[in-house]
Amino acid sequence: MNININKLFIPTALVLLGGITFGSIFSANIFAYESGLPHFSYVFWQIFLGSLILLIISLATKTFPKFTWGNIRAYIFVAVLGLIVPVIVFNVVADKLPPGIITLSVALIPASTYLLSLLIKADKFRVVSILGVIIGFGSVLLIVLPQGSLPIEGAEIWVIFSLLVPISAGTNNAFSALVIPPNTQTFGLATGTMLVASIILLPISLAYDGLHFFGNYGWESIGSTLWASIVWVTIYMCFFEIVKRTSGLFYAQVNYIIVAAGIIWSWAIFADVLSAWVWGAVAMLFVSLALVNLGTKVKV
Repeated sequence: MNININKLFIPTALVLLGGITFGSIFSANIFAYESGLPHFSYVFWQIFLGSLILLIISLATKTFPKFTWGNIRAYIFVAVLGLIVPVIVFNVVADKLPPGIITLSVALIPASTYLLSLLIKADKFRVVSILGVIIGFGSVLLIVLPQGSLPIEGAEIWVIFSLLVPISAGTNNAFSALVIPPNTQTFGLATGTMLVASIILLPISLAYDGLHFFGNYGWESIGSTLWASIVWVTIYMCFFEIVKRTSGLFYAQVNYIIVAAGIIWSWAIFADVLSAWVWGAVAMLFVSLALVNLGTKVKV
């Protein structure tokens, strides 16, 4: 067995950073909704401000995004599949499915990523990796099932529709290494992706509920929008750096951390009570991540 854990230290740290950071966006969303800021305006502004933050960083570090056809194709691919489709799906099903089922769709992303990676032969069958994926998926079931989060009557079509999230995000993760041009800077890739996502989201926001300026809805709206912007900056920096160092499958494990982190952030901010089931699930998530780490280096 050939195990090189040292090379996985930074990717693992980035998975934890990205998952813990992105888990807080669900709490930011609550503050944004309470402020009255329309949903699509909120989504547009957080992505647009995030792209401006990345643009400043890329200029300061001289890693300005390249706009060759190969890079533009990568920006569009990641922006649409990794960001816009999941955001729209979550918006559509928000009042049609229990939160637990929506969370479950996020938990399916690592499994769909691995299956697609196997299909295109971007990864190999590894028992340890499979075990890690199963334990990670089981940890989310440990959160969802005891709460009785089952679809409401007549919601079957929306359950099927919510599967677009793991399909879209899994495709993004599996194919990203093939689409992203080699030897490109992380800051430039993240900046280009966020800029393209902003351009695509602008007409969607205008068509859906108009474009409402977040500053007109008070400090709660301003704070939550800036908060979400920083979250997107962090997650895309982690995404491109992890994919460059390892693979989209390894990055996909961030979704397990997101589920646990979202619950813990909610507990810390809103004083939600966490059961023993939830704490057990959090422990399983870290076991899952450790096994996937080993699976990338152990030839079994």
